[in-house]
Amino acid sequence: MKRWLSILLIISLAGVLAACAGGNNGGTTSNSNSSNTSNSGNKQNEGSTNTAESSNFVDGKYQEPITLTTVWGINENGSVFKEGESIEDNVHTRLIKERLGIDIKYNWVVTNTNDAYKTKLRLMLSSGEKMPDVVTYRGDLETVNMLIDSGQFMPVDELVEKYANDTYKEGLALDPAIWLPITRDGQKMALPILDYAYNDDHVMWIRQDWLDKLKLQAPTTIEELEAVMDAFVNQDPDGNNKKDTIGLATGFKNGYNTWMTDIGFVFGAYGTMPGQWNLTEDGKLENGSINPNAKTALAKLKEWMEKGYISEDSALYDENAGSELFTKGEAGIIFGRNWLPAWPFPDLLANVPDAKYKAYPIPAGPDGKIGSAGGNPPVNGYIFVNKDSKNPEAILHYYNWFFDNLANPQPGSEFENGFAEGYDYALLPDGTVTTDAAAHPDLFPGLKGQIAPALYYTLTYEGARIPSLYGETHLKLANGEEPVTPYEKTEFNSRTKENIEAMKVVVEQKDIRMKNYYMGPLTETMQDKNELLNKLVNETYSKIIYGQQPLDSFDTMVENWFKSGGEQITNEVNEWYENAK
Repeated sequence: MKRWLSILLIISLAGVLAACAGGNNGGTTSNSNSSNTSNSGNKQNEGSTNTAESSNFVDGKYQEPITLTTVWGINENGSVFKEGESIEDNVHTRLIKERLGIDIKYNWVVTNTNDAYKTKLRLMLSSGEKMPDVVTYRGDLETVNMLIDSGQFMPVDELVEKYANDTYKEGLALDPAIWLPITRDGQKMALPILDYAYNDDHVMWIRQDWLDKLKLQAPTTIEELEAVMDAFVNQDPDGNNKKDTIGLATGFKNGYNTWMTDIGFVFGAYGTMPGQWNLTEDGKLENGSINPNAKTALAKLKEWMEKGYISEDSALYDENAGSELFTKGEAGIIFGRNWLPAWPFPDLLANVPDAKYKAYPIPAGPDGKIGSAGGNPPVNGYIFVNKDSKNPEAILHYYNWFFDNLANPQPGSEFENGFAEGYDYALLPDGTVTTDAAAHPDLFPGLKGQIAPALYYTLTYEGARIPSLYGETHLKLANGEEPVTPYEKTEFNSRTKENIEAMKVVVEQKDIRMKNYYMGPLTETMQDKNELLNKLVNETYSKIIYGQQPLDSFDTMVENWFKSGGEQITNEVNEWYENAK
């Protein structure tokens, strides 16, 4: 018996050594199905494997299908299913099983009303319930931190290195801050879901018809902006013979650095950005709300309030309410993102049919400084991989496939018109493509006059997005070049001229972005003191702007901020940043 066991042991060792030798001689190199190019879509209909260690994954597919478990929250506004289909069984799940050999199973599904998905996830985490193979989440960082701190998910550093294709890796390399929120002790704890870069950045939107009527040029500095706002307030730009217009649509109920009706540009013109942690010249993080330059910006906003350039109700308005000053035709300027022509600007055209608007660069301060809110990393959520998953690499094979096939499909490829005929597009008798299911319900059977964009079913929310593609495409279109690829044609046909031109402004002025460099969990002192400190800042800001406190009350506020926990928080934030970077 001992003799036979020895022989079996020798045979087993020989097999292991042979396998290792085979791997070292090329067994882990990329096969021909890997799309390792920056131009996703060059290799259509093929899976991507950089180092497929499992012999079961061959030619871009698991030869014996594997199961990938997950959980999901259905977005009522985005997910439409054909009759007889559901999130568990649809054109997406069937195609992924056919092409990749991955059978997606949902442990549970909720309709994501009132954050039901987040609530159920957090209940699972609180009870210590075992999580599925992958969990996809986008939303608050508190839940992201709970997922990381649960200890159920693995670092992804090695997964990315081995299995991510070059398109995904290049997107990750675009901004190192992508990894900051999910880095713990030097390890990357989730896979970022990439979004389009610069899409959060701001431009200055102006009523072009008002400029033209008053024979004004678009302002390039804060001083010139004041002259334009003064004219908009005092020279009857809407022609109704009433003094009922204001210069700038603002709403700072939720803060002074917001995604729309933003006044962060005023602070940026003097070298700071409130409501976030800015990187100083000495490489440290500083709370922008207590920077001395914020005092100068507050003095300017106080002056604008006194002159009627901004609404007296600005402190009561959130972003939506503030934007109505513009869309109702009362304000001539608003600061916000490139895609505002899609929403809410159609309301302006409904209220003022002859209105015209145009995007311009953010104006500079007296010393030439320009700073704008935005510059967030191109991330639209995270994928957490269970450390007990039998096939942790499967989610990257899945993500790679979408980068290869649908992120930027090429002319003549299988997916040039969309994900699936009869779902998100159909072909008319003359061969042209339509997405108008209401006009052609027979071409979209089982959908009752709607389209069903299957990319909304995907575990990565919208399939895959190449961060640089959106900005590069809009810059090309804004410069008058003809759209060639399916993606370029879609953007050209679905975006307004004003939107496309606005993105050109963003890309050409991208260096003004002032990033928030702290994206970690609430520090120990933040948990106790954040509410107090935020209230201290916001009340002081508001009272200065409204003339209820002298400007020098800013200095008193800063002293109290440091004494009341701000100094300790600053130390904790910088300790986190040193470790994370």
